[in-house]
Amino acid sequence: MSYPILYFLTDQWRYDCLGCNGASVLKTPNLDSLAADGVRFERAYTTNALCSPARASILTGLYPHHHGQLANTGNFNAVFDRQVLDHKGYFQYLKEAGYHTGYCGKFHLGEEGHYSQWYIEDWRTEGDFLKALNQNGITYDFGIHEVQPLEWGKEAVFCGRSVLSERDHHDAWTADQAIEMIERFSEEEEPFVICAGFHGPHFPYAVPAPYDTMYDPELVERWENFDEMFEQKPLVQQKELMRWNTAHLSFKGWQRVVAAYWGYCSFIDAQIGRVIKALKKKGLYEEAMIVFSSDHGDMLGGHRLFNKGFNMYEEDNHIPLIVKLPADAAETAGRSCSRFVSLADLAPTFLEAADIAFEKEKPMDGKSLFPLLRQDEGDLKKAWRDEILVEFNGYESTLVTSRMIRDETWKYVYNPFSIDELYDMESDPGELRNLAALPAFAHVMRRMRERMYHCLEEAGDSIVELSLWQSNSYGLIVSPREQ
Repeated sequence: MSYPILYFLTDQWRYDCLGCNGASVLKTPNLDSLAADGVRFERAYTTNALCSPARASILTGLYPHHHGQLANTGNFNAVFDRQVLDHKGYFQYLKEAGYHTGYCGKFHLGEEGHYSQWYIEDWRTEGDFLKALNQNGITYDFGIHEVQPLEWGKEAVFCGRSVLSERDHHDAWTADQAIEMIERFSEEEEPFVICAGFHGPHFPYAVPAPYDTMYDPELVERWENFDEMFEQKPLVQQKELMRWNTAHLSFKGWQRVVAAYWGYCSFIDAQIGRVIKALKKKGLYEEAMIVFSSDHGDMLGGHRLFNKGFNMYEEDNHIPLIVKLPADAAETAGRSCSRFVSLADLAPTFLEAADIAFEKEKPMDGKSLFPLLRQDEGDLKKAWRDEILVEFNGYESTLVTSRMIRDETWKYVYNPFSIDELYDMESDPGELRNLAALPAFAHVMRRMRERMYHCLEEAGDSIVELSLWQSNSYGLIVSPREQ
């Protein structure tokens, strides 16, 4: 039976910034309540720690090397922006199956607002938000009023009070639009799928009052990897500090940033609470599938780094994911799942929720989460993946290819442009000590490289192709003719 689907998609929300994921100071009561009614995934990962590639994976169920959106829209003269348009998104599948489709807020992919491309019948875009402000007599430019004063200020701490009030803020407007869609779609006989795309907690952390002062910076505990010295690390990580002018920030400065970020998270949690309340008012909460995730994480001073990008650290790639099934299908509400899952798994999950046999068309890289949602994960040991793959291909000004594979114990990062990385995630969860070049770990490196090669080969990633005259792997493997 098909049922309503409500998806909350945030931007740059870290895994550890949820109360139900162990945050001790930050308060997220509405998402914690959702987790109590659903399944909380402990090992959910993005496909790419960059907005547009990750969002394209959510829509299509494909890894970036398949859907082709390798960087943010507009990067590299927009050469990647139209490749994803050749693929079918989950909205189209659901629309063709009789669903009403709605999207409000941040989208960050090409052809925004175009029904003929994405099959979204009710679309509230960024332009609609600005029009609403203008109608209320508010002149607002995100770059001028928020980015420049906060991102490039004298102290470069990227945070402060938003010039917009709580009610006028983009993320409150997004919640308003989702509520209106619920009220309208609920009057129809057909089921609906709605995605509410929140701007935050992406930098600059322009937080509306009173959330900007909700948390005392002194309560932010020092990151275990803040003493990063980048020994035996790819040089591009140090250049990221130069790029964002963050090397001079002491942890006291970062405490201000993190406190503002936490306030932003609590603000969005409150907006999500408003939408869920509207769903309950319509009597649809019990019968709806509700999903919460982020497109990727945020460094927030971990390893002294800002934003996201040219690294494969957990802060960027490990994301929160909560899935609540309808009451008649939720046999394990309040459970946590420790299996490795990917953002690419969301599209096939939505399709199975709508009883759509999508395998008959072009296969997806992702797998439906329903086996994990409805069964004991111990029964799926052989049927589910034991590792996770993440890729990165560069953004804004630099094309840089990286691939990451991690299992319960080890993380291996393949950097064709620089030195590789190997971390023992049990003894060094902060990923401070790169073991890749140490002779004692040569056997681990060999095993992880072979594992990555086979996973990339299975995923159809051309980075491991062997042609008649060259190997694309840059040392990941040795071709048979060279042995």
